[in-house]
Amino acid sequence: MFRERLGARAGRQRAMAADGHLLLILHGLPHPDAPDQNEARLFWRKPDGSWRAQGSGATAIAPLRAHVEELAAAIDALESRAAKAQRARDWFAIMHAAAPLARVARAQSAALQEARELAKGDRDLITVRDAAQDNERSVELIAGHARAGLDYAIAAAAEDNARQTEHVVASQHRLNRIAATFLPIGALGALLGVNLRHGLEGWHAPYPFWIVAAVALLLGLAVRASLPERKPDDDRG
Repeated sequence: MFRERLGARAGRQRAMAADGHLLLILHGLPHPDAPDQNEARLFWRKPDGSWRAQGSGATAIAPLRAHVEELAAAIDALESRAAKAQRARDWFAIMHAAAPLARVARAQSAALQEARELAKGDRDLITVRDAAQDNERSVELIAGHARAGLDYAIAAAAEDNARQTEHVVASQHRLNRIAATFLPIGALGALLGVNLRHGLEGWHAPYPFWIVAAVALLLGLAVRASLPERKPDDDRG
């Protein structure tokens, strides 16, 4: 009866009923390298309330419950990654991983809700359906949190870039003022070849050279200290 309603591929997650039998077609966890390729898993409820699962000899609903808990474990692992995310690439990776999980969780919840309506007297199925709905809500919250975290990381990076640009502009302006002050002196000295006798030409060489070099170094450090300091980054924890 169900064979005539199935094609070569399992297709979407869904529930089918016929003559008191209930067939659930669900998908396994999406593969990281091929999230669009889903492994189909079949769960069959007989009219007497017993369950059969593909690849399992159990006659209870435990394999179906374990299937839903497998998705819950994957969502918990993704939530742990979200708790440690800080940079934009971390949030983007979480969003990339959450999208296929959200698709599977959403379709799984809808299929189990459909099965619940077809087998109203199965209390165990209600529990599994509720767990699937919790999975759907959890992964949607993680995806929303990741989107907000990505927006914040991008905004924080843009603000930090603006502060760095402001610091560079202020430093360049101060250096330009210093250069403008001493440019005429250096240009005239080079043009006229000014070489005044200062009496240090033969005074205990080469000590005058090192003294002048040390004074120039100190002046350079003083100019560097006069430049505006870069503001430390805000704590983004």
